[in-house]
Amino acid sequence: MDENVLCLPSTNTLKKVTRRLNSITAVDNSAYLQLRVSQLNEPERTVTLMIDEIYIAKRVEYTAGGVQGLTAESSVASTLLCFMVKSLANKYKDIVAIYPMDKLTAVKLFDCYREVMSLLRRTAMNVVAILVDNAATNRKFFTDYLCSGNLASSILDPVTGQPVFLIFDPVHTMKNVYNNFQSRKQFECPAMALNLPNGCTADFSHIVDLFQLESTMSLKKAHRLTPATLQPRSIEKTSVKLAVSVFCESTRDALQYYATHEDRPAWATTADFITLLLKLWNILNVKTKTKGKHKRDYTMDPVRSSMDWKLAFLREFATFLEEWETSGKRGLSKETFLALRHTCRALSDCASFLLDRRGFQYVLLGHLQSDAIESRFGWLRQLAGANYYISMRQVMEGEKKIRALSLVKFSHFSLPDLDAIIPPDLPPTTSSVDTVADSLAEAVRFTVCPSPSDANIIFYVSGAIARSVIRSTKCNSCRDSLIDPNGLTTLELDAALDLDTGDSSVSTFLDTINRGGLTRPSDYTFMLCVHCWRVFEEMRTNQVLMMKFLAATCHRLLFVKVIDRLTSSDMCTEDMIGDNFCCKGHDLRRFVVQRFFNCVGKNLAKHLTYAAAKDSSHQAKRRKIEKLQSTARL
Repeated sequence: MDENVLCLPSTNTLKKVTRRLNSITAVDNSAYLQLRVSQLNEPERTVTLMIDEIYIAKRVEYTAGGVQGLTAESSVASTLLCFMVKSLANKYKDIVAIYPMDKLTAVKLFDCYREVMSLLRRTAMNVVAILVDNAATNRKFFTDYLCSGNLASSILDPVTGQPVFLIFDPVHTMKNVYNNFQSRKQFECPAMALNLPNGCTADFSHIVDLFQLESTMSLKKAHRLTPATLQPRSIEKTSVKLAVSVFCESTRDALQYYATHEDRPAWATTADFITLLLKLWNILNVKTKTKGKHKRDYTMDPVRSSMDWKLAFLREFATFLEEWETSGKRGLSKETFLALRHTCRALSDCASFLLDRRGFQYVLLGHLQSDAIESRFGWLRQLAGANYYISMRQVMEGEKKIRALSLVKFSHFSLPDLDAIIPPDLPPTTSSVDTVADSLAEAVRFTVCPSPSDANIIFYVSGAIARSVIRSTKCNSCRDSLIDPNGLTTLELDAALDLDTGDSSVSTFLDTINRGGLTRPSDYTFMLCVHCWRVFEEMRTNQVLMMKFLAATCHRLLFVKVIDRLTSSDMCTEDMIGDNFCCKGHDLRRFVVQRFFNCVGKNLAKHLTYAAAKDSSHQAKRRKIEKLQSTARL
């Protein structure tokens, strides 16, 4: 560093750092999490659990010996259900589990939640709140599965006996309030003591008129208003920036000015409604304890006592929303009323619990929202080239990079520390793979035989595999075993496979395209590839076997183990494809089987992606036809 020379880590160093980071989709991330949590004290282990989905490209990819992009049911994933923890007294945050999903239901969400909570208890984290957005699945998850049919602000952890508060994300809720205001155009609010004593009628057309009035001005009072604020597109409605541009000081002050000085008195009621929403947002969005001093606004101070006026305001606002909904006056949707009312009460109860029971000196309500997980999603998209629809593989690779960075940079672990904590040789756990391999091997009956066309392409691919192995090992003994230009004649190969090829042979395709650089495989290489092809084809054409195969992990390792069992079983008719080691100890059978699965694995991933896209297109067409038919009946 003194010489201003950039030092890059070696491959071994990177492997050492990422060795514990390979099971991000599994729930057993305790090794990595314990490393991170070991740097936190007891108050800093008080965390919120955020649950959200990230949309991904509906694509299957083959990488590192595994097929990625599938759910536990072997369907192509369209979203990833992510669980993130964030400390309420520290900057610590981590994604603790990722579940591929095709269609998320409350049952699946509850099952994943129980596994994640079990993991967090093993790593000594104290979950005090669960954060979700206001989707129907999340509401059902809260109401039916956590609260037994009656939504409450908190539940008791069955293990610790401590309350866990259920919160609908305030950021999403404020976006929903804006979307309701923009679409319904007018709100009729009842009276609210101290803050809205006479009630008000808020009209979105006042915001539109304000923007048009100042559209030609060089300097604007309501400078945050934009055309997208008035007429947002579908994708823009998910942006909190539009909601904040309406419920902000500049818009409120402009409405009040024109109502008082420019003879537009009707605008004052809309300004009163924005004042109320702005006060609520200022209380909910405090993320630093000095924000109130910097902004010179007491509504942005942290909550320092369970008797703080801010918590009283949240409870009063929840009562105001309940009165507004029961009055029948024009207002928010039923779902938004529920989410905002519940969030205000849950946040006030959670803050009181942290101050009175957890010993917090102050509470920043801005940390009880889902900005952290949304920021992580943006980081993952940037790591994947700033693409919105990234694949599952890109998410996993990006998360592994972030975890490595977290260990070394944020948690300040040195390489000697990692050497002491992580064993130098951490053998992979293969018990589950062995169990699946046994069941698959028992189910294979060798009912599929290659056609003459199949035999030709197998012969060609087996030559390419032999060449790949030799280029890797650089071993003359391997060359003698895998390549043999003077092996069996084509007639003998046809007889061994029981093929009726007529005037052609298994080498016809290779001989046709060969310009002198292609490799002819030995008898062993070709017969082993035929054996692998028969096994894979039988699994591919059998839906039950293929679902069992895809539901497992480490697909290439699993296929190798299946071949190991079948080549040593009585059902294998080819005696020449048993164990084969060269004089230097290279496992030739394993090398050939791995490379063969690389070929078929890539094609399998492409086929699954194409089938999923075709099915999605068919469903979209069917929905369109049903919609047109229903319109025609009307």
